Amino acid sequence: MALSAGVFAQTITKNGTIYKDHPYITAVIQANADHEKGDTTGLASFYADTATFYDAPSPKPYKLATAKANWHQILTDWDQVTITQVGYPDGLEYAKDPFTVQSWWIISAVNKKTQKRAVFQEVVFDTFNKDGKIATELSYYDMSSIMDAMK
Repeated sequence: MALSAGVFAQTITKNGTIYKDHPYITAVIQANADHEKGDTTGLASFYADTATFYDAPSPKPYKLATAKANWHQILTDWDQVTITQVGYPDGLEYAKDPFTVQSWWIISAVNKKTQKRAVFQEVVFDTFNKDGKIATELSYYDMSSIMDAMK
């Protein structure tokens, strides 16, 4: 009885708001559209100059210059790149933390050398700074289909 009274006595605290539509969500969708069409200049414009990237397969975080080099390497090594949105991104406006967009994607591309297709799912967390630029990006995905397509 005392346990159930304790449960009901707890206060409800709101930590923020979840958005289905928001300008930062639109920015993430446009950034992926630019990435898909190979517009690395347009893609880079969504990121702060000091942006930090955390990529699941990478052992260490990296900066925008490395991300740009990675984007150019994708254009060099891969063809027929498609980035398909899964569901809709969520805009997470926390009470004390930066605005974050959580999004899900299916990525498909054909390796130019082997002509093999890689397909994988990705979840991305983009955190925005006060200037409306992506300051931090965390990407999680399985590399196995990419590695298989490169063989």
